[in-house]
Amino acid sequence: MFLFQDLQPCTALEPIISQDTTTLILVSMPGMESLHEKFYFVDTDSCFWPLMSLIYRMPVFSKEDKLKLLSQNHIGIWSIIKSCFRYKSRNDTIEDIVLNDIQPFLAHYPNIKRILCTSHESMRLLQEADPKAALIASSVPSPSTYDLWFDSLEKLVPEYKKALGLV
Repeated sequence: MFLFQDLQPCTALEPIISQDTTTLILVSMPGMESLHEKFYFVDTDSCFWPLMSLIYRMPVFSKEDKLKLLSQNHIGIWSIIKSCFRYKSRNDTIEDIVLNDIQPFLAHYPNIKRILCTSHESMRLLQEADPKAALIASSVPSPSTYDLWFDSLEKLVPEYKKALGLV
């Protein structure tokens, strides 16, 4: 168990989004490396970008490559949590959660037809924040190599393809 004084304050990144976005990848709170670099999924324990590269057959060597992949495939990324306290990047230590206001966000981006929650926690929080939005959401396994479900990148591909509507 962690003491509250062991927890660090975390504030979500701005969304990567456009009016053309049809699929929203919803994380709980980006990892500490991502927060520091101000870009989603830069943590060394995440295989998100290699996974997207495999699925869409596009390179992801640079930040520009990653943004191009998202843009060309009408994908956005955001965090359901606006702010919280957490020990390092561990989602199991999150305390004092303040949620992002998802309803006006989705109203501003009406082309979003699908939400992929990258953890059970992000799905639970989405259901709490907006039960209607949760109806277009599905939960996918975390792309973190620390996740107990993860044992290979290839195992994640069919899960993500299905959730992305590609099968």
